[in-house]
Amino acid sequence: MKKINVKIANKLGEKFKETNIQKVTSQIEVLEIKEKYNPILNYDEFELENLQKEQMIIFEEKAIHHANELSKNTIALSKIFYEAQKTLASAKTGSFIKWYETLGFKKDFVYMLLKRNELFMEVANERIFEIPEKAIKTISKIKDKVNVKEILEIVNAEKPVIVAKEIEVNLSGNPKDRTPEIEEVEIIDNGFEKIEKIEKKIAEYYQKIKKLEYELNILKKSR
Repeated sequence: MKKINVKIANKLGEKFKETNIQKVTSQIEVLEIKEKYNPILNYDEFELENLQKEQMIIFEEKAIHHANELSKNTIALSKIFYEAQKTLASAKTGSFIKWYETLGFKKDFVYMLLKRNELFMEVANERIFEIPEKAIKTISKIKDKVNVKEILEIVNAEKPVIVAKEIEVNLSGNPKDRTPEIEEVEIIDNGFEKIEKIEKKIAEYYQKIKKLEYELNILKKSR
């Protein structure tokens, strides 16, 4: 039986270990590069410090991630409610309302998801689960009078609430009577942009106030 050179064996073992560590490290680095998040917003426009900018990118990434998860959960939950309602409809005893209320769900929430699921089954577009409730309610009112193409036009619209209301107005046969409603929807929809501007102004004034308070404190101490 041949003798094994212990020193050589140890060196080979260390070399093997080192090579594997390098490979794993390299794989992790590649993974990190692949998974690096590219922000949607340009945070240079916010005039933030580097640390704040990095934090906002992290917040954005997490917000998008959880929003996507929320969307997935909403789709899954709507299907569960649909199947549960269908199952309990044929039960001798038991009530769908009692079932979801016992689980802690509210009627408006449950039936909105059922409406979304019903529409999804017709148009097979997951944006159904993303558009505002107001648009869903309008679609539900007019869906028997419109075709799938028109429903998809609403669903894929940048402002589905307005498009849905416009189609409803056209179907009513008397657009003049319904125009104020569209204007109201437009005001509400455009209001979000105004809110953002106001919030930005408030933040700017807040920073100025904090600066003035700081200067005031220094002046008071120096008296």
